[in-house]
Amino acid sequence: MAGALAGRIVHPRSDGVVYGPGVARTELAGLVERVGGTRPFLVTTPSLVRSGLAAEVAGWLGPRCAGTFGGSREHTPAPVVTEAAAAAREAGADVLVSLGGSSVVDLTKGVALLVGEGGALAQHRVRPGAPRPELRAPKPPHVAVPTTLSGAEFTAVAGITDPVAAEKQMYLDPQLLPRWVVLDPELAAGCPSRLWAGTGMKVVADTLEALTSRRANPQTDALALAALALLVEHLGPSSADPSDVDGRGRCQFAVAMVFPQLSTTGMGLTAALRHQLGGALGVPHGEASTIVLPHVMRHNLGAPAAVDAYGRAAHRLGLASPEALVDRIAALTTELGLPARLRDAGVAREACGDAAMIDHVVSEAGARANVAPVAADGVRRLLDAAW
Repeated sequence: MAGALAGRIVHPRSDGVVYGPGVARTELAGLVERVGGTRPFLVTTPSLVRSGLAAEVAGWLGPRCAGTFGGSREHTPAPVVTEAAAAAREAGADVLVSLGGSSVVDLTKGVALLVGEGGALAQHRVRPGAPRPELRAPKPPHVAVPTTLSGAEFTAVAGITDPVAAEKQMYLDPQLLPRWVVLDPELAAGCPSRLWAGTGMKVVADTLEALTSRRANPQTDALALAALALLVEHLGPSSADPSDVDGRGRCQFAVAMVFPQLSTTGMGLTAALRHQLGGALGVPHGEASTIVLPHVMRHNLGAPAAVDAYGRAAHRLGLASPEALVDRIAALTTELGLPARLRDAGVAREACGDAAMIDHVVSEAGARANVAPVAADGVRRLLDAAW
């Protein structure tokens, strides 16, 4: 493919995606107006505040910008959500703009939930085996400007960590889906190489989980396979170079291809593991996905449906077999300089056997829907192998 990607996509459950170099600068203020916003409130990270990018983006929003919350933290702790929602209310915000990775996007979803529904955050969570809470109040619209390859901007789910329970908990409301997503590879150029690579490998895992889903269909398969090919081609050392704006843009586009399909396919065991490795042990989502993915794939090879799906993915990448695909994914981890073992990410061996964390993994919808069934003993063995 030649030339920089740029254009617009319309999605049926949101307003759409704007993508291309410089589009945040030229389009963001207009998108805020299109969703009816008059007092946009920016939610971002301390690092982007320090770098000056947050101030630059606030400037693009113009004098109507109602304020900035720059206190996002990794894994989206619940107290930070409550603090940010209070700041947004005090500012009189009527539209939320997120700038950053998945933690910022989930934080902004949590802010929208609390600003709309009120009450305590925990009363709105999705609990395994329990009826979903009724969430009917209108939520402020959200315009997402991701700077990593998180993909959270394409879902209506927020993962928020309860620091007391050391558990990543799920919140779901169709209104939490961002109305517009702004994919600007010039902003993504500021993402550190390791973070970019890790979040990219998380999306690789998501494409493979979409392919092996029991709810997959020809459309989701086609988009997941195409996204996987783009990621494997452009997520290498050249894309890790911040100056490769085109490579980063194509990786962003791969995210836009596969993530809207996850509302149909759902996720699997890799997602359940990364949620709890993050919530309980603080492992970044991208690196948690990267480390456990080959082990989950080997586990899944016990299911004929996974053998078939991995075989199609291997063929798309010019590989000979499902086993060769697993080896290629493991090799890509090394090429990107990412940790391949949990101990390399600072996880103590005894933590892999933590009964509460394993129970949280098994109770997640992704683990329950995984193509190859898994129980607590299987999760324990997989984590031990990944250590």
